Amino acid sequence: MSQLSSLRERKRAECWAALHEAAAEVALEDGIESVTVDGVAGAAGVSPRTFFNYFPCKEDAVLGLQEPVLDDAMLEAFDVHANLLDEVGKLMLAVTRSIQGGDDAIRHQILHKYPHLLHRRVQYVVKVEQLVTTAVSELLAGSDRLADAERILAAHPVGGQYTAEDTARLLVMTAGTALRFAMQKTMSQPTLESQTEALEHSLTLLRAVLKESE
Repeated sequence: MSQLSSLRERKRAECWAALHEAAAEVALEDGIESVTVDGVAGAAGVSPRTFFNYFPCKEDAVLGLQEPVLDDAMLEAFDVHANLLDEVGKLMLAVTRSIQGGDDAIRHQILHKYPHLLHRRVQYVVKVEQLVTTAVSELLAGSDRLADAERILAAHPVGGQYTAEDTARLLVMTAGTALRFAMQKTMSQPTLESQTEALEHSLTLLRAVLKESE
């Protein structure tokens, strides 16, 4: 990355943080109804038009939400030959954390005070699921991981088509259940370490429950 690009990225990050901090501060001190685009933009020293280059609405600015990111490093860390449920769970956690900027403790305070804002975060989680489903589908399609499963299903009396996209979607839905459980467990301390540990425990519990129900 060139120095110019690096400077742009830093300035963009600083502007995003200033907008989020201004919105969150007003929401906590004066109430969510007191948060306005004009007021937040003014406090951050930018125009209301610039505000919409960073956030689609004031609620996202209050919560510090941003578009999910799934970068090359995350894909390279994904081991298509390891336990797929674990790998998808870790990938979903990484991408889910990318939608949250700012201070986790402040976000927790805001959601505790204004639980109705949770629906905005849910909408971003849906984007995470779609992004991860597409990525995992492509990774599976580009490997021989599904070969054994395809042979098993081909011999099954019920039959049916078995695709990488179907597998990816089911994995994301299943791992997503464990991730939501882990997120709830760590709501008061949403650090990467606590969420990673909680996710591992959730996936272990999920496998045990599924095995018990066989």
